Amino acid sequence: PRRAAPPRRDPQRRLNIRPVVGMRAKLRTKHAGHFGATSGEKGKFGLNAAQILSVVAKLKALAMLDCLQLLHFHIGSQIPTTALLADGVGEAAQIYCELARLGAAMRVIDVGGGLGIDYDGTHSAQTDMSVAYSLEEYAAAVVAAVGRVCDRKGVQHPVICSESGRALVSHHSVLIFEAFSATAPAANMMDPATAYLLDELTDDCRSDYRNLMASAVRGDFDTCGLYADQLKRRCAEQFKEGVLGLEHLAAVDGLCEIVARGMGAAEGPRRYHINLSVFTSLPDMWAIEQLFPIIPIQRLQERPAVDGVLSDLTCDSDGKVDQFIGGRSSLPLHELPAHGTRGYYLGMFLGGAYQEALGGLHNLFGGPSVVRVSQSDGPHCFAVTRAAPGPSCADVLRAMQHEPEVMFEVLKQRTTDDGATAAALARAFGSMPYLSFDAEEAAAMSGAESSGMSSDSEGSAAGAAEDDDEEWEFMRGLTV
Repeated sequence: PRRAAPPRRDPQRRLNIRPVVGMRAKLRTKHAGHFGATSGEKGKFGLNAAQILSVVAKLKALAMLDCLQLLHFHIGSQIPTTALLADGVGEAAQIYCELARLGAAMRVIDVGGGLGIDYDGTHSAQTDMSVAYSLEEYAAAVVAAVGRVCDRKGVQHPVICSESGRALVSHHSVLIFEAFSATAPAANMMDPATAYLLDELTDDCRSDYRNLMASAVRGDFDTCGLYADQLKRRCAEQFKEGVLGLEHLAAVDGLCEIVARGMGAAEGPRRYHINLSVFTSLPDMWAIEQLFPIIPIQRLQERPAVDGVLSDLTCDSDGKVDQFIGGRSSLPLHELPAHGTRGYYLGMFLGGAYQEALGGLHNLFGGPSVVRVSQSDGPHCFAVTRAAPGPSCADVLRAMQHEPEVMFEVLKQRTTDDGATAAALARAFGSMPYLSFDAEEAAAMSGAESSGMSSDSEGSAAGAAEDDDEEWEFMRGLTV
């Protein structure tokens, strides 16, 4: 007959080890806003009251209730006020004292994260972008709430731990990127030589045109705006039907622009094109509408005179930044320097939490180059301790499970010229997928050769690039 296997014993019991047990409680305290979604009774993590009692009963049955020593909870990230903080910590402290009453050897309470960052500088609780307390006030509120409940219950004060990840790492990196071009300032869109086109409009459009001009002469700007909108809509419909030509449409647009200027309408923000991918470097801006401080990091002695929005390199319509700190829909910027001079650099701050880890490869844009900066001797001194380029085009293709070496060889075999095309392909595979200077392309040739992709005519150029490695200017999208 088969012998029944002996009952399995937990490794801790076999080794005679008493484990230290902690549990996470699901509090009923909840704060509003996106960052409070992980709190409250419907939160993703933690044990409710019934489940906590079940754990206590199970440990007691195993004579291991003394192993339960830690209580953990998390109200939610970016807690806006100390009043809400004290409410949640007080609830958790009550659970802690109840566990001590039931026989657990409680020693530690872990308040989780929640210490917020003042992203917009308002030091208020009006939005998710700020908090109405300092670090000292946060700590005082936690200690006071725990102490008050423990004193009331006659329980020894615990060791208090925290896990304030956002507050610890948000300041550790700065994203530096270049605005390399911008849309031109709006000019007078209507050429006086094309004014005759307005006389060629259909009767109903000419009627709108006459009413628009009469309202403008009277200074009746409200009525003027209504007629301008109606004229543009009517002309657009007739253009779709083939009644009006493209020149008529342009003339009407120019007329309405002149009228809007006369009415004092503000010029819309100009679009600045930036050398990065929002989805790779600023994913929370796109995904949850998180705001980060963005400012120019040069020409600080000049007052910005242009309102601009930022547009990235991707082909995605969401690849833009058009919401900024303070509820602004544009950012004060400078006019770009003349063509051929150094670029215009901006910095995005307080993005050290999650952005680099969350960034993806949308449109096959890899991460930025990284420069590590450490404080040196003196209050305003620093040293660059490491500088590394970001992933090359070949690296990004490889991450997407392609074989860039094979792809390069296939393309190289299709070239029929003297090797110039093959050399250009090698540079493309070895460089980063962002805009770069010619000097950077020379350095990329070295990277292409080291990754197994080179043309017959590029050996000497690659060697020269290696000699100039120390002077290589990294891609303009940087994480510091």
